[in-house]
Amino acid sequence: MKALEGFSRILITFIVAVMVIVKADIRRDCRKQSGVSWAALKKLRAGDFNQEDHSVKCYLKCFMVKNGIMSEDNHVDVDKALRHLPRKLQEPSRKILARCKDSAGKDSCDKAFQIAKCYFKSQPGILKNVSFV
Repeated sequence: MKALEGFSRILITFIVAVMVIVKADIRRDCRKQSGVSWAALKKLRAGDFNQEDHSVKCYLKCFMVKNGIMSEDNHVDVDKALRHLPRKLQEPSRKILARCKDSAGKDSCDKAFQIAKCYFKSQPGILKNVSFV
């Protein structure tokens, strides 16, 4: 029984490590694909949504698409988005995401940016709890 318990702990640790690596790969791939600068990402992480840098907007779209939050045709899956948040923030975020998911944008990258801007302006403290940069 203890061997099974030990194996289960090792397996869970491995799965979490793989998830962290996959998220890092997604962020790296999206940085390369969008050409976004580290400086722009740092500003975004600090809550600066006043940027007009199109590469920042395309980075967010890439991140959302690769995580299944947004489809290629700009449809937002609120339930999938909620799964990326800490459990304690999921229910309070549901109404905000339902409202923000229909934010308009000039193109698909701008739409992703407007959705993120709407959401994080409604819950500015959450930037410390999510890892998209």
